[in-house]
Amino acid sequence: MGMLTTLVGSRLPPKYQRFFKLPEREVSWKSGDTHDTLLGRATSRWLNEHSASSGVYRLDSGLDALGVRLGLIDRAECTIDIQSYLVRDDLSGNLIALRLAAAADRGVRVRLLMDDALTHEIDAGLLSLNGHDNIEVRVFNPFPRRRSRLISFIANFNILNRRMHNKSFTLDNRVTIVGGRNLADEYFLTGGATEFIDEDLLAIGNVVDDVSDGFDEYWNSPEAIPIGTFNAMIAHSPVTESAAEGRKYLEQHRRGGILEDVKDDLAAQLEAGDLDLVAADTEVVIDYPGKIRKLLPRSSSITSGFLQQMVFAAKTEVIVVSPYFVPQKQGVDFFSQLVKKGVRVVVISNSLASTNHSSVHAVYARYRKPLLRNGVELYELRPRIENMQTETTLTLHSKVATVDRQKLFVGSFNLDPRSLYLNTEMGMAVDSAELAESMASSILESLPVSAYRLKLSESGRLQWLLQTAGVEEIITTEPHTSLWRRFKTRLMSFLPIEGQM
Repeated sequence: MGMLTTLVGSRLPPKYQRFFKLPEREVSWKSGDTHDTLLGRATSRWLNEHSASSGVYRLDSGLDALGVRLGLIDRAECTIDIQSYLVRDDLSGNLIALRLAAAADRGVRVRLLMDDALTHEIDAGLLSLNGHDNIEVRVFNPFPRRRSRLISFIANFNILNRRMHNKSFTLDNRVTIVGGRNLADEYFLTGGATEFIDEDLLAIGNVVDDVSDGFDEYWNSPEAIPIGTFNAMIAHSPVTESAAEGRKYLEQHRRGGILEDVKDDLAAQLEAGDLDLVAADTEVVIDYPGKIRKLLPRSSSITSGFLQQMVFAAKTEVIVVSPYFVPQKQGVDFFSQLVKKGVRVVVISNSLASTNHSSVHAVYARYRKPLLRNGVELYELRPRIENMQTETTLTLHSKVATVDRQKLFVGSFNLDPRSLYLNTEMGMAVDSAELAESMASSILESLPVSAYRLKLSESGRLQWLLQTAGVEEIITTEPHTSLWRRFKTRLMSFLPIEGQM
């Protein structure tokens, strides 16, 4: 299970000593040899048969992404390590929590690390999980609990404004999932008013060990505080009571038919050696936790540097999908240089109607005309797709880049100042013509029915081109938005908030 060492609370940084009464904390590490586990045997067999260092599978379906996570939890025998910006108390979150508790009952060690930006002040479910002997929950860069979050945020802005945005899901150090999905319903298409279009990559092989090393860096960093530390005043609910409540909650949704669509077929295929993995050279790219300790606004970023080099090496085509896209002047110049050397540059982001952050859209809107003038093809997601019989609002959340139909990157990184300079991020880069071609083609083929194409009129005004039933319509204001929303967003565009987006 790896080496264990005790960290004494007094050795932790003074900023956390001010916030909490810190207990002793144990350092723990990834699993050692897990070749003889079920997942170990299955992945080794596939890698040997294909003479590959890594195998990768694209998870573009939300239900598949949830189903394979649940199936892999059920097949884990040694360890489960989960890193997430958000874990929500909803159908998906509770379903995952129940499976984690069942795995812990089998003797599996579970480590759950989450950011504190959107955590409830008191989360009985997380406390209950943490109460299990084989489960530990830690919160990264936590807010003080002695006063309101708003006051704490203002008083400690330089510390609390920097967040851990990484997402990874690793089992027995043999299989990992890296991408943009948090653990909440909107990321898995399990119901709700909003559904997020997102991407993950499932991977096996050498890259998994690198993801585990990155997880250990975060888990053992001074900023990773045990959740029981700041909720110690709350009586821990027994795991059995939490599980009973969770089962009751899930049974209500099962009767509605939602859970019937969640299958573990992909995990079963992986176990049987039938999953259609792609053999490819794969690399994980991680901003390590020290990024949030550098309080200068332009501190270096491993992930942004890697992406910049990868994209600028393009010779024919770059496709970028970023839900929160704030390129700033240097980004406009960067993409313009690509266009000038003959590269087709396609950028897909959210429209005002589909975004869940109007403030980001207000800043992004400043750069649409300069990008279009410099030859960048710009698309914005429609809030609903043609012929899709639903009242659900679609929001783009994928963070993807493809280069020359040869390389691709999927992760947590948005092309905005927050990902560049403030948050920690991670992603997976894959060198595979097969996978990059498939992803690029599927993205471009979906655009006519899923997105507006932006262009400039002869007079230089923005226009949105909408194709409906084969007929092209030209729209001259932000599509499918009210006058009030456009007015509020316009007001926000005058605020000095660009560096925080």
